[in-house]
Amino acid sequence: MATKPTDFDKGLALHQQGRLAEAEPLYRRMLRTAPGHFDALHLLGVLCGQTNRFDEAHELLTRALAQRPDSAPALNNLGNTLGSLGQHEAAVQAFERALAVRPEDAKALRNRGTSLRALERPVEALASFDAALALQPDYPDALIGRAECLLTLHRRSQAIATFQQALALGKEVDQIRYALASLGVGSAPSTAPADYVEALFDMYSHNFDEHLVERLGYRTPELLHAELLRANPPSDVDVDVDVIDLGCGTGLCGPLLRPLARRLVGVDLSGLMLAKARELGHYDELVRGDIAGVLTGRPQQFDIAVAADVFVYIGDLDAVFAATVAALRPGGLFAFSVEACDEDDFRLGPTRRYAHSLGYLQRLAAAHGLAIESSQRCVIRKESDEGVEGLLVVMRRP
Repeated sequence: MATKPTDFDKGLALHQQGRLAEAEPLYRRMLRTAPGHFDALHLLGVLCGQTNRFDEAHELLTRALAQRPDSAPALNNLGNTLGSLGQHEAAVQAFERALAVRPEDAKALRNRGTSLRALERPVEALASFDAALALQPDYPDALIGRAECLLTLHRRSQAIATFQQALALGKEVDQIRYALASLGVGSAPSTAPADYVEALFDMYSHNFDEHLVERLGYRTPELLHAELLRANPPSDVDVDVDVIDLGCGTGLCGPLLRPLARRLVGVDLSGLMLAKARELGHYDELVRGDIAGVLTGRPQQFDIAVAADVFVYIGDLDAVFAATVAALRPGGLFAFSVEACDEDDFRLGPTRRYAHSLGYLQRLAAAHGLAIESSQRCVIRKESDEGVEGLLVVMRRP
């Protein structure tokens, strides 16, 4: 007679089908019956990680490892969770514990390399990626990590060759082509791949403010806020103004925009960035999504739209301008920053950020019926200890 499937068995089957919301209550019901069930603890922890609940994932995986301290898969998943929490030193330790149990685990070697990269230890990270590739030569994630380390170590030609090797495997094609285009290989796309931007800012979400402000001297929110105030916002700004912060990230603009706003809305691609912004309590609404897509669904709902250090990931700004104009009420202000270039409409640089020319922005304003209130060129951040020239621009919808 066939054994009746347990709640765990049913949950596992649903989990394997990607039906996470249905699998979760079955794992939890199993744990109410058997609180020390290793597999239920482990896979519920994995599921929580898959749904960006990393604190809960950490707690569950820690409980699972109390049952089986030498489980290489659970140690590997714990390392991934710690990395997602920004605890990369602890993540490396978890991966090394996993490798002590299972030395020839290409995935754990690749994951260790990723955390070592995040710790800015590129030589050690490169060695970890190379060890993974020695076991699994056609491992695209390890190849991409290897290429990134080579770039950090200023081994550009080797990085290009490694990116091209990864490209041939057919995974992360758009992101690899974008990286290659930034290095002058192939044509630049009109915008950065959304998956690249989301992953980049998810990775930086835990130390983003410290990295940007303290290490890169980032001061765009303050500079842009000053330009916005000089542009003479509507006289009833203290009561009736609705503001949208495009690409709000962790909410660095929030404290500056809150006093101007009756209602403050933030938009970002990164769910982890939005979680940080939510903790600040400045925003009335936070929306995860593409800027143009979110704006398109909100005709004439805002008096001020702000985009600080956002358009560096969008080359062709035509669609964003069209959507912003449609979302602004008559007389509304559009304040934004770009990195500056003097030639072409826009240019993708080796930092994988776009720069835009003032002439291009002027033509966009004319095409979309916007009046330029002000434009100022200044240093907006640092890159390799050198100032990056940018433009602060305020436009008004008549």
